[in-house]
Amino acid sequence: MLKFPRQIGLKRQKCYSKEEFDSYINKLNGKTNIYTSLYHFDDPHDYDTVVIDRAWWDFDMNEDYPMQIVKEDVANLIKRLEGDVRLVATGRGFHVHQIFKRPVKGRDWAFHLDRYQRKMAEGLTSLDGVGYPEKITRVSNTFNVSRGKWATPIEARVFAQNPSDYSIPKRKNLDNMLDPFFGIVNHDDCFDLVIWKADNPYQESNNRTNNTVKVGHHGGEVALPTCLNRAIRMSNPPHHVRVGLVQTMAQQLRWFADPEDLTIDERMGIVDNICDFIEGLGWIDYNSATTRKYVRGMMKYKRSPSPSWYRRHNLCNGDCWYCGK
Repeated sequence: MLKFPRQIGLKRQKCYSKEEFDSYINKLNGKTNIYTSLYHFDDPHDYDTVVIDRAWWDFDMNEDYPMQIVKEDVANLIKRLEGDVRLVATGRGFHVHQIFKRPVKGRDWAFHLDRYQRKMAEGLTSLDGVGYPEKITRVSNTFNVSRGKWATPIEARVFAQNPSDYSIPKRKNLDNMLDPFFGIVNHDDCFDLVIWKADNPYQESNNRTNNTVKVGHHGGEVALPTCLNRAIRMSNPPHHVRVGLVQTMAQQLRWFADPEDLTIDERMGIVDNICDFIEGLGWIDYNSATTRKYVRGMMKYKRSPSPSWYRRHNLCNGDCWYCGK
């Protein structure tokens, strides 16, 4: 299941072989926390070449959600999932891997992956994150030095039947039928995201209203390109998508005027509108203060992304009203 090239470590070093991967673990396991990119790539320098071979959910306890709620949420998710599901206990929570029957490639599939992951996790309050192309995750059967815990693969279906009483091992578990990266898998028994996408086509609203800013193809205060509107509906869109959103909204909300011609009050009004809209998108890492800081800092930019920019970032194939014009 572990394929290459991929990225390793918090610095995202490029890794091209199992030998390099094993060397990284053998040298640093027990000295620092061990991470790998969740997915591998055709080109590890380009996230748009991602090869998506699984869905992934992260559950963590915190002051709002004690471990008992986390366990119940994880068990409920596992019961909703079809096929081969691998579960890793991380010390403060769990990582759930659902292996796919066949991998899918590219940024467009990341959008459908996000739709699926959100759908399956509806109502599970302790969910802390889902899979996306840039995601890095703990490597199973490695030691978390900051928490003093092993990332231990456990029996997902058995755990789901009685999460409260399941005894989680305190050491590594080398069972090849449980490991999400090194284990044995029968892909014929796995879930097929391609079929799910066909059975659950994306229904795009022609007139979205979100807080104070109407968003539609042409009828609202801001006419977002179809491809941009689709890309921002992920739970954790990449940085360049967020930048494109702010630039597009700012340009239209000032009626294409030069930013230097705006008064301070006009500029702050636009910042308020953009921040209100972003708040309602449900991004998992949303932070009000951080969002406002960066939106305010981008008010000086005169232009928004061109159709070629969307195509270059694999966000559009030219079939939307903006990129195909």
